[in-house]
Amino acid sequence: MAVEITSGDIFTDEQLGKHAKIYAGPGAGKTHFLVENAKHIVTTYPLVSQSRQRKVLCITYTNAAVDEIKRRLDRYADSVEAYTIHGFIIEHIIKPFQQDLRQIMHDDFGIIVNEKGQITSQVEGLGILHGVDKDEMFQYIIDITTEGNKPDYSKKIMGDISVDIDAFNSDSREFSARCMKKRFSASSRIAEQHILPIKEYVWSVVRKLTHNEILYFGYRILEKNHTALYATRVRFPFVFVDEFQDTNPLQTKLIKMIGEKSTVIGIIGDLAQSIYSFHGAKPSQFAEFVLDSNRELVEYVINGNRRSTANIANFCNYLRQSDTNVSQISIRPYATEGIKQQEEAKRVHFIMGSSDIEMRRIAQIVADGGVVLTRTWAAAFAYINGVTQPQIQCLSRIYNSYFTSPIDIRRDIEEHSFVAWVRAFKFIFSLWNGFRTGSFIDVLRSFSYYRAIEPKLITPKLISHIKGLSSCIFKELSDSTTDKTTINVINDFNSKISDPQFSEIINVLGVDFKISVFDEADRDDLKSNVNGLNWQTSYKLFTEVFSAGSRYMTVHQAKGLEWEKVVVSLTPNSRRDRDNITLNSMFQNPQVLVEDAAQEFTRMYYVACSRAKEDLYIHLPDGFDRCTIETTLNNFIKTSGQNIDYELL
Repeated sequence: MAVEITSGDIFTDEQLGKHAKIYAGPGAGKTHFLVENAKHIVTTYPLVSQSRQRKVLCITYTNAAVDEIKRRLDRYADSVEAYTIHGFIIEHIIKPFQQDLRQIMHDDFGIIVNEKGQITSQVEGLGILHGVDKDEMFQYIIDITTEGNKPDYSKKIMGDISVDIDAFNSDSREFSARCMKKRFSASSRIAEQHILPIKEYVWSVVRKLTHNEILYFGYRILEKNHTALYATRVRFPFVFVDEFQDTNPLQTKLIKMIGEKSTVIGIIGDLAQSIYSFHGAKPSQFAEFVLDSNRELVEYVINGNRRSTANIANFCNYLRQSDTNVSQISIRPYATEGIKQQEEAKRVHFIMGSSDIEMRRIAQIVADGGVVLTRTWAAAFAYINGVTQPQIQCLSRIYNSYFTSPIDIRRDIEEHSFVAWVRAFKFIFSLWNGFRTGSFIDVLRSFSYYRAIEPKLITPKLISHIKGLSSCIFKELSDSTTDKTTINVINDFNSKISDPQFSEIINVLGVDFKISVFDEADRDDLKSNVNGLNWQTSYKLFTEVFSAGSRYMTVHQAKGLEWEKVVVSLTPNSRRDRDNITLNSMFQNPQVLVEDAAQEFTRMYYVACSRAKEDLYIHLPDGFDRCTIETTLNNFIKTSGQNIDYELL
């Protein structure tokens, strides 16, 4: 039986002497608990407080969560290190033990890597072969294999070759006995004799590791080098791992290895929020976690929910009723009892069907600050107001083009601009914003995507020419009904910039200045769909959808976030028959613990609903049986004693 605690509890010295497994649902204050206990350790626990070298280690799932932990630590941040698991391995295992890394590459894979330069991780948001000359790679393959014909693979499938950690997780002895070439996962389009040469080029010339390889080599270095393992334990006598339900088996093995001696491990997670099976994460990784050490492992539970109203918390309890580890109670703080009564009166809302009336209702919720959560971006695009069905299909096809790519196209649009067409679109939108608002700052920002304009070159003549050029290419866009595509507008820019009347722009930027939309790696189908995006659709995509403060997200994107009003629209993947579940059957008997596609869908539904603080709207498709909602919820209310006020709209 787990010991019930609150997010405000601070572990005693006795508790800090034992490993801890903490069950905590959404809105439970997991980050608060972790940060406050880390502060307590670094100020009062002699092993850390009296040492400059020893620190508390906090591992969490996303970079955003790392940043939030660091922000909350404030002045204590120097005594606590926060990382994602990959960041921790790179910084404290891969970088300091490069010789061990190269030796393991040779011992496990027969690949010799020289000592020239540091081997590190691929750049987030970019393919591992970004900027690499394909012809140089092909020549490298020819030189090793002594073949006469040059291969012709895309950078993507060559960059996707990676250590097969699934095979290693399933049976490390079998993995060790395999043919070396079979230890890599690779596209069937790559000839077997080319796999090792390509991987050798990536490790020895590009000197980058995939995310899976970071996990593999981090584990193998600690397993092989006892000094490295000892140094890790000494430096981090306390390790907290947040969102543990999202770890995969190799991450779990690594954490267990560190915790076998001296280091105290505290893991925090929620079985009902395990939705990363495609990364190898399973609810059982958390549920069955034990440590082979002399220290006892104590289980705790935080049942409080500081985020959601009682109606929302109880509805989420209904979805997770098969998991008895956690049963949440809303403990939202209220200024007055009157406000509490008013807020608690808000029901869980079920929006039935997708007629114009229902879609206008959802559009109004979004306009009032609500967020729409869907399973896929293809489904999310359908809720963008003012976008036609053909344009929605075009957006979906573009997004799906990156489904198996290391490039997160949403993040590239929002942050990076590594992708050629994204950079081109950002350029033209920024130039447009400068034109319509009169902001020369936006104009300069647009050109900075390609070339920075030195302040001394900004003359009245240059400003006049840029205004004239902008007027030429944007004059038709004042008409909101224009059917111009964004590519049309970019082509207009490229065509008109060489006009003599705009000569000052060319004098500053150079005669070769053109906006390139695509690069050689872009496939024809992607080019076709990007070419099909009209101006209004793509501008909405960049400024309203894939942007900071977006009102449209997938469940995976929304994990860890919260909003006042949330519209949940999730449907099983019936087209590919992967989920083996219907919405009707899920509502009749929600299950979250078994590791199959059907129950992961229920967990996704749970995660989505638990993002809501005040107003939860469940959007159900046409034809859904209203009686299913009424019967199942009323039965749960009767048997559990947890009230759920709801309405069918």
